[in-house]
Amino acid sequence: SSVLSSQEISSVQNSTQLLSGITVKARSATREVIATYSVDDIFIELIIQLPSNYPLGSIMVESGKRVGVAVQQWRNWMLQLSTYLSHQNGSIMEGLSLWKNNVDK
Repeated sequence: SSVLSSQEISSVQNSTQLLSGITVKARSATREVIATYSVDDIFIELIIQLPSNYPLGSIMVESGKRVGVAVQQWRNWMLQLSTYLSHQNGSIMEGLSLWKNNVDK
């Protein structure tokens, strides 16, 4: 589990995929990825945390700061990202790209 979670975190750190407007920080010690998206006057922070038994345990997607987003819309985005990461074997960067597309819509 620790090797797999380290590989996933390092893939985020070494990713060459550019997501305009999103700042991504990966912390291997805490097994979490923090993404901050800013568009105009909207600032959204997202925290993706890998469990200690990754990939057997569910990835936790938590909200950080969210300014200018309705609660129901935020829950929908969180559910979509959580489902994608947990049940469709997607990488974190692909999940962030999907999340960004939903926010842009």
